Amino acid sequence: MSQFRQSLLEPFDLNGLPLWNRVVMAPLTRARAENPGHAPTPLMKEYYAQRASAGLIISEGTWVSENAQGWQGAPGIYTEEQGAGWKQITDAVHAASGRIFAQLWHQGSVSHPRFFSDGRIPLAPSAINPEQLVHIDGGMEPTVTPREMSKADIRQAVADYQNAARVAKTSGFDGVQLQAGFVYLIQQFLHETTNRRSDEYGGNIGNRARFLFEVLDAVLDVWPAQRVGVKTGPMMNEKGAFQATEATLATSEYVYERLNAYHLSHVFLMRQMADLARTPIAALAGDGVVHHFRKIYTGPLILNVGLDAENGGRLLAEGAGDMVAFGRDYISNPDLVERIRTGAALNPYDAETFYLGDYRGYTDYPFHTG
Repeated sequence: MSQFRQSLLEPFDLNGLPLWNRVVMAPLTRARAENPGHAPTPLMKEYYAQRASAGLIISEGTWVSENAQGWQGAPGIYTEEQGAGWKQITDAVHAASGRIFAQLWHQGSVSHPRFFSDGRIPLAPSAINPEQLVHIDGGMEPTVTPREMSKADIRQAVADYQNAARVAKTSGFDGVQLQAGFVYLIQQFLHETTNRRSDEYGGNIGNRARFLFEVLDAVLDVWPAQRVGVKTGPMMNEKGAFQATEATLATSEYVYERLNAYHLSHVFLMRQMADLARTPIAALAGDGVVHHFRKIYTGPLILNVGLDAENGGRLLAEGAGDMVAFGRDYISNPDLVERIRTGAALNPYDAETFYLGDYRGYTDYPFHTG
């Protein structure tokens, strides 16, 4: 086994939470909660338990409220029924000696009126169509222009995150992670092209970051800081409203610097795989983003996107991060840690089954038998 692979298999203390290794199962939306209550299912329990050898599992994005919806078949974490379903999953993961965090998710404008029984317009920081495609029953639908959130809407959203954090705690999770990246609600506040507000939640960087830190403070009223993580970073999506601007890098630098004071469980950083050559953040392509933010954020850093065991382990050996999160490799290899340990070949994934809704391409990938 190479030195780099070996670094992934070393135990790690995640701010007081002992982990068997530095391999993380990344949050992966799989659309298997296809029921009226958006509750986790027994099939999901089997799926997560199969992957419990990861040092840490971060659950798929879980909606913090009905207003947070935006992906067909995704689960929630805001009702008693949903909490009971998640408790079955966390118990199964813990019985297999695993650790699992819940990712708290609000899709904001990346949603559609068809998700809501009354056909209401999705909420967002500003009334700007994000120009994305939404996974909905029957296929993909383009987003619509959302309704700008009032101050009352913002307060309610913060309260929804806090309630979801409580449900996650009573459901037996080891911690929670805020989805504050990619194209979803918190990032919509952070990004200047989707936040055109003129009040204290818009304008300068500190104002645009206000919602993130209000949510974080509310969650920290429920969980100790060492059990709370944040997934955030410079915008990767170069489509629609989410294009990099001159403020993109400075905004993320501000957030990462300010997060240092919280002594969190971790920050989850995605490498830049989009073509950034003609953007203001061209220097952050590939590993550039990892090395840049490692200089700013001093706490545990989880690296993700485009990494295999060899180059992920190399980044750990270089001190660029502390753990490596694998996504698609975990879809098709429930025993990924053992395959890294033995050097066994990986099962290829079948993208056609990512969101299929049943066991196919979900719980039927084979374990290594050699």
